[in-house]
Amino acid sequence: RAAAAAQAERDAGGGHTPRAPRSGWLVIARLGGYLTICAALVATLMGYLNFAMFTAQQMVWITVVVLATTLLMRFADDFALWLLAPDSTMGRMLRLSTGLPAARMEQGGVLLSAALRVGLVLLGITAVVAPFGNVSVLYGWLERLAAGIKIGDSLLTPASIFSAVLVLVLGLALMRVLQQWLVETYLPKTDLDTGARNSISTVAHYLGIVLAGLWALAALGIGFEKVALLASALSVGIGFGLQAITQNFVSGLILLAERPVKIGDWIKIGDQEGDIRRISVRSTEIQVGDRSTLIVPNSELITKTIRNMTMANALGRIQVQFSVPLGTDVGKLRTLLLAIYAANETILDDPAPSFFIDSISGGQVAVNSFAYVSSSRSVYGTRSEVLFELLQQSAANGIALVTPTDIHLVRDPDEAR
Repeated sequence: RAAAAAQAERDAGGGHTPRAPRSGWLVIARLGGYLTICAALVATLMGYLNFAMFTAQQMVWITVVVLATTLLMRFADDFALWLLAPDSTMGRMLRLSTGLPAARMEQGGVLLSAALRVGLVLLGITAVVAPFGNVSVLYGWLERLAAGIKIGDSLLTPASIFSAVLVLVLGLALMRVLQQWLVETYLPKTDLDTGARNSISTVAHYLGIVLAGLWALAALGIGFEKVALLASALSVGIGFGLQAITQNFVSGLILLAERPVKIGDWIKIGDQEGDIRRISVRSTEIQVGDRSTLIVPNSELITKTIRNMTMANALGRIQVQFSVPLGTDVGKLRTLLLAIYAANETILDDPAPSFFIDSISGGQVAVNSFAYVSSSRSVYGTRSEVLFELLQQSAANGIALVTPTDIHLVRDPDEAR
């Protein structure tokens, strides 16, 4: 309480010193102690000396047990957090041997502290009720649990539950090792692209989880036929209650197998476009132009029309359209525009840039030209550079680009008077 009061005073900035916070359990314990003392005094005055002695002894014993339990709980908490701290000796050794991140180590320390505190509380309750001979009332359920709990035709025992948990952890660890081997060792040695590698690793990940779960159920004594019966019984509920999730899950499997879009593709869906960064069994992450992430359910990519800019060919096409007066030297203009294309390092030589006369009408020649770049993502910037250079070169060579026609209305001065 003194430490809590000092901390509260520091938080208050040295002003009015607040009262130290008190625990509700502490208030109840003190109230029980006062009532016990009063009962012992009243019993003594009335001549019930044995009852008064028994009450005083029980109060002292319960006080010792509560204080000892509280002290041990504090010690267990500090010990668990210190033992699995990321910077402790044991924590560093576990991190180096298992590769667990610091956050997981801290979570393990909190869980270990909770388990120790629960055990100490049970031990304290046992010490309190031991003089009354009612310990079997508290721990009779342990005997029933050790004998096993019958669920249907299966008998669940602590040993089978422990073995199932151990098998599940072992299966998940093996799955993680296999996935790391696929991603870091085997798949980089193949000719598969990034999207195919991601599909294989993702399918292997979820397949490993399913196999580990089935292995754990087998360790519990639940056979595959019972799992199939349970799945068939839940299929109707899953179909109605989890229809959207199931649809996205199946769509994710289709995306991973059929691969109409893959990681690295530049797609356009609705009014949004961007690069695919990750495909999971539920959703797909797309990084749009402002560097934000668009999360799209997989069913949207299956049921809607998607424009994949880089599916069949990664090349991007630049289109430049403009008009010139009828008397313009079109041959000189063609040479000038093709030279601008050739001077730009982003534009490819194969396929070669092209120049076309689209139409001749209204005293104007409509020009349409095309060029190609290595990526669709470079089209906008390269087109801007070409137009900028075209404006400069056309002005330097005396080639006039047609501007919108201006219509001026002149009123007759006589009519105005």
